[in-house]
Amino acid sequence: MNILIIDDEKTILKTVYSQLMEMELGMERIDTADSAGEAKECMKKYHYDIFLCDIVMPEMDGITFAKWVLEEYSDVKIIFLTAYADVKYMKEAISMQSFDYVLQPVSTEELKSVVERAVSQIKIERKNLELMNKGAFFQTYEENILEAGALQYLEGSNTDDSYIRRLISYHNTNSAGESVYLPVLIQVLKTQKHLEKIEKPILRLIYQNILDEVFQELGVCSIVMLEENSTDFAMLLYWKRQLAYEREVISDKLESFRILSFRVLMTTMAIYCGNVCGPAELPKYSLPLFQAQRDNVRQESRVFLPRENEKEAGSNSYKLQLNIWKKLLEQEQFQDFRDSILSYISNDYRGRMNASGMMNLHQSITQILLAYLVNHQIGSDVIFDEELPYLTYMNAWQRYDLFEKAMTHITEKLQKLIGSKDTRDVVQETIKYIRQHLDSDVSVSEIAEFAGMNPEYLTKLFKKNTGYTLKEYIVNEKMESAKMLLATTTLPVTLISSHVGYGNYSNFTRSFKQLTGCTPMEYRKSAANQKMQ
Repeated sequence: MNILIIDDEKTILKTVYSQLMEMELGMERIDTADSAGEAKECMKKYHYDIFLCDIVMPEMDGITFAKWVLEEYSDVKIIFLTAYADVKYMKEAISMQSFDYVLQPVSTEELKSVVERAVSQIKIERKNLELMNKGAFFQTYEENILEAGALQYLEGSNTDDSYIRRLISYHNTNSAGESVYLPVLIQVLKTQKHLEKIEKPILRLIYQNILDEVFQELGVCSIVMLEENSTDFAMLLYWKRQLAYEREVISDKLESFRILSFRVLMTTMAIYCGNVCGPAELPKYSLPLFQAQRDNVRQESRVFLPRENEKEAGSNSYKLQLNIWKKLLEQEQFQDFRDSILSYISNDYRGRMNASGMMNLHQSITQILLAYLVNHQIGSDVIFDEELPYLTYMNAWQRYDLFEKAMTHITEKLQKLIGSKDTRDVVQETIKYIRQHLDSDVSVSEIAEFAGMNPEYLTKLFKKNTGYTLKEYIVNEKMESAKMLLATTTLPVTLISSHVGYGNYSNFTRSFKQLTGCTPMEYRKSAANQKMQ
């Protein structure tokens, strides 16, 4: 708080200022002014909570100044300081509800007592105002506040049941214990854009009208709880205990609500229906509904019952498929790779794929993809771009449609990347390089480096186009060159061995015999005999 002392007597100003400073009141500012005019100038810079003001002053007296201050700032406290015990002034000061009236000279103790009372009253008034504002705010937004607290309780993020109890009391006029409750979670899968902009109270009424229409004949009431910043919502259905409806009866009506919501609002929903229970059991039967929503990775629009939510997809059943998907990827059958995975999720699991199973499947697919990219020297930034950032891909397991979109993006990228290479040119250049280096011990890694490819990938590509692996082709070319030299020249076999890149004569002879079925010398004699004939 701030205090302003106003008096045309500088001695009094100095004295009162010193007294206040000695009190250590914890004020932020204690300022002085020698006239009402100077006080107004100070008030342009700072807000003051307490004024210690002389009554008799030139130009504008203290009473007139105080009236002006209270008109501008009704919550401040005015303490009059004067040396004149004038009854007229005292009556006027009292009539304008000034805080206090102190005669000069005033002792430090008396002044401190008056100022501390003023500080205490200001604090009390401010606290009361805050409480009134909170009360007014709560009355205005009571339903929204209760909904938010009730949703947190049902989700398990807090254990305070006061919000849900007050929300039930706010809606349910039945006596305690007369009603039973059924928690329901609504996931809005698709809706019209203009519906997202409707204010919560109006949207609540829209849903409430449809629910009333559906459940009217059963005497079932509903409490709609809209989530903040979300189109999803939860609700409590309740009815008198003696009606004793089975869950299946209510779920049939919820299916009607789902269909009506689509026809009236063009809103597609997934509805997760809990079990009938008392108020104390609501968290027990509502928590599984939020897990069921996370498990609905295929975004199916239907009514889910608790027993369906408990079904688990075999988390390891897809392991047998991994080798098939890996082979499809290695064979560059990218479209089949994608379709096989998506078909497996759609057909083999028959809609039972939950969030845990989807996450594990996603991790396994990711391992296959990353291994393929590494083996083929494809940078991940080529695949994961602005259209599909890596973080977006890593979270794609949460919904089937996101996963499908991600797989389509990746396979199209790979198809474009691998399909854009002229494999025939690469193979022909590789053959040319091998023939130019027959006189050296050329290796597969050396040839791959020349071609700018991964050795394993180049070998696979080469075999696909020629029917031979790189090693087989190198040996065949060397032996064909050796056969030509043996048949057309008289060069020693050891020299021919060197000409085709074999430093070791024994290795050359062994390789030659494995390929032709005879030794180099036997081949030369056979070729010579054929010439003579």
